[in-house]
Amino acid sequence: MWLREELLKSIWHAFTALDVDQRGKVSKSQLKVLSHNLCTVMKIPHDPVALEEHFKDDDKGPLSNQGYMPYLNRFILDKVREDFDILEFNKMCWTLCYLKNICTKNLLITDNDAFKVWCIFNFLSEDKYPLVIITEEIEYLLRKLVETMGSEWSEEKFADYKLHLNMKNNCLTAWELIELVGMGYFSKGMNRHTLSLGINDVFQELIMDVLKQVRQDVDLMCSEYFHFSHPPTPPPQHSHSFSLKYSVTL
Repeated sequence: MWLREELLKSIWHAFTALDVDQRGKVSKSQLKVLSHNLCTVMKIPHDPVALEEHFKDDDKGPLSNQGYMPYLNRFILDKVREDFDILEFNKMCWTLCYLKNICTKNLLITDNDAFKVWCIFNFLSEDKYPLVIITEEIEYLLRKLVETMGSEWSEEKFADYKLHLNMKNNCLTAWELIELVGMGYFSKGMNRHTLSLGINDVFQELIMDVLKQVRQDVDLMCSEYFHFSHPPTPPPQHSHSFSLKYSVTL
């Protein structure tokens, strides 16, 4: 079962991207589209009237994140099933938010590489909003990426970078992390292809392997449920007299 906290991280990015005025609120019409997209990708029956009914007494216009949460919980997250494609879900949320926050044209990575870094960011960040990744997790990711590419980790270089982090409250947003990785500061001497392969390897280890394990756990749970809910039909019990008669016949 997908953890609600992890799903909310991706949804938060999408909600924030729709907040064009950066007032912490999103129009109902945009939330209708977001809700429809979420229901579609998560294979949840969508009731187009439910959102209007839910907010029929709220005529104040745009809704805050807190205002949308009760609807999101009741009509979407409470109905989540295990069989939807979590990567497709993340891709949908990513598509809504990345163009408004990052441009990879001047970076050493592609949009697909950036998406993978974004997924890793969501995985490593705590479920506290606004989402950030702290110094320890930044070092963990960069070290893993550098070593995956076959290079040597430089404690001295990261110590210098931590001085820069001090001015950012020792944390980075998803977009700052993507920019950091994409600028290649910790992968100098590596070409784009090597960096892309390194990102993909870390993505496979931290994201895909975890998803694979989750799917296996879900399949096991379903198998056990089916086993206990539908016990095999026991073999017919022959009467004692039948057995005796059969043995005598032999």
